[in-house]
Parts: sequence; structure tokens; C-alpha cells
Amino acid sequence: MPKLLDLIEKKLQALNEAEDTELQDILKADYPTFVQKLGDNINDPKFREAIKSVADKTPIKTSDINPKVTALKPTQNEIDVDKSLKFPLTNATSAAVCLKGGAVSIAGKNIVTGGGGKFIIDGHHRWSQLYCMNPDASITAMDITNITDPIAGLKATQLGIAGDIGKVPTATVEGDNLLKMGEDALIAYVKKTITPEVVDVFKKYNKGDNAEAIGAYIWKNVQQMQQNNQPVSGAPGREIMPQTDDAPNWVKDAPVVAESIFPLWNKIK
Repeated sequence: MPKLLDLIEKKLQALNEAEDTELQDILKADYPTFVQKLGDNINDPKFREAIKSVADKTPIKTSDINPKVTALKPTQNEIDVDKSLKFPLTNATSAAVCLKGGAVSIAGKNIVTGGGGKFIIDGHHRWSQLYCMNPDASITAMDITNITDPIAGLKATQLGIAGDIGKVPTATVEGDNLLKMGEDALIAYVKKTITPEVVDVFKKYNKGDNAEAIGAYIWKNVQQMQQNNQPVSGAPGREIMPQTDDAPNWVKDAPVVAESIFPLWNKIK
């Protein structure tokens, strides 16, 4: 530990007093402020060096897991119905993969979870897609095992992304929010979106033989999600969530924020 403290102290000595204060404020800020200030400061070489130094010494630990979709909690408060359901309702192969179940890898990618498969950090639309289609399924995930606080997980991931690509990418929600969508709107969406080929897939798996019945089946799953899988406390909107697909090497620059940086900075000061 003394070596780590010495390393961080040397990095902080390269900063003037204002920069030092700014860095501490960023790390301790509420999540929306953290993302804004991270984006404002990530191009400062001194700032990036300090973060990378901590990431090198207190890295996140990851493991591949297959949690049940029903066991996961979102860390964002918006899930776009179009980004979640349009593809499986218009692509027969995707629909079949979801309805078959087991451990499903949506689009061939792992989602990112935290705390041993308790909450989602990135991949909400892939998770919700599978949940809506088949709540009995599991989903392939890369789990950050040594972060148990959801907001700390978001911060660590954003630091990793910013450290990898030098910016903080954002996204938007344009369609109805699945976490709040009503029955009539959901069934209407399914009826206008689903293709005949996908209806045939649902028939094969005995999940409905027409668009109306399939809409009712999916609504039951959405209702279960809304009742049992509401976002964690303090969950932000979609636009400031981590976008790990944009940063292929983000893991190496992600420190265990709440469990290392804050206590170490307090000791230094």
C-alpha cells in the first residue's frame, strides 16, 4: 500500500492546487456531474495519468457469468422499446435464439454486469430484449466482481472508457420507455412491428399464434420486469450511461473507484 500511495502522491504533485481539487471533486461528485466533469477534463494529460496510475494498481476484476435475466437490476432509468424489441420482432433467427433460451449471447456479445451478477452496467437493451422474449433465459455477461455498488460500477467503467479513447461517448432514448410503457402501447407496438416470419417462430415455441396473442405474451414479461426489476437507486438516464462498445480496451483503465481511490486520496490529504 505505501508504494501505491507514493505513486499517487507523485502524480498529484504534478498538478497545481486547482487541478488537484478538481480531480477529487470529479471522483466524489454525483454521477451526472461526474460524467460531465470527466468529459471536460479527460483531455488533460495530467488528469489521465493520475487515473491510469490508480487503474494500474487497483484494477477491476472480471469473470464470465451467465445470470438469469430476472436476477439483474438496471442502472439506467430508460430502456428504448425500439432498441430492445425491434430486431427480435423482425428477425426470425434472433427470435428463435431468444425463445429457445439457455445461456443466450445477444448479438454475440456479453453484457457488462457488477457485484456477481446483481446489476447491469452496460447492455440494457440486450438484457431487456431477452427478458421480454423469454424471462426464463440466462444471458452471457462479463461481471465486475470486485465492485458491489452500482454507481461506483458506472463510474469505474466510464473512467475506463475515457482512459481508453480519450472521450466520454453518449447515447439517447427515442422510443417509449419499456420500464414505464403501458399494456395498450406495448401490444400496439408488437402488432405494428412483428413480421409474419417471426409470428411463425412464436407459433413453433407455443408463445402465441398471432400478433395480438404474442403482444399479450410479451406484455406479461414486460409487466414482470416493471414489477420486479426496477432500476437501482439513483439510476441515471440513458444519455450518460457507459458505452463500452466504443472502447475495446476499457477494462485496463478502469479502477475500483469507491473501494480504492476515495480512501487513498483521503489518506494523502
